[in-house]
Amino acid sequence: MKKLGVVSLVGGALVLCLAGCSASLSPADQNLLKQAVESSNAASQSAQLAEAAASRAEKAAAASEASAVNAADAASRAEAAANRAEQSAMKAEKAFEMGLRK
Repeated sequence: MKKLGVVSLVGGALVLCLAGCSASLSPADQNLLKQAVESSNAASQSAQLAEAAASRAEKAAAASEASAVNAADAASRAEAAANRAEQSAMKAEKAFEMGLRK
């Protein structure tokens, strides 16, 4: 963000400085100056868009990481439930066998 501010500040200072000198410039040089200013503005806008995209990507990565943690937690709980179900089945089998012996 600081970098973008510095670029904008330098671009603005350049525009002001060159605008004062443009009265003595030839039409071709004024055209080049105008193109340079437009290019600077376009670069600044591109930098802002890139920064916004990077911010969105960072948020998406954080959300993905949170989802992965939630999925790992759910898998752990499912494994624990499966273990409890297996133990219950073994107890039920043992109780059934005891019932047959009587």
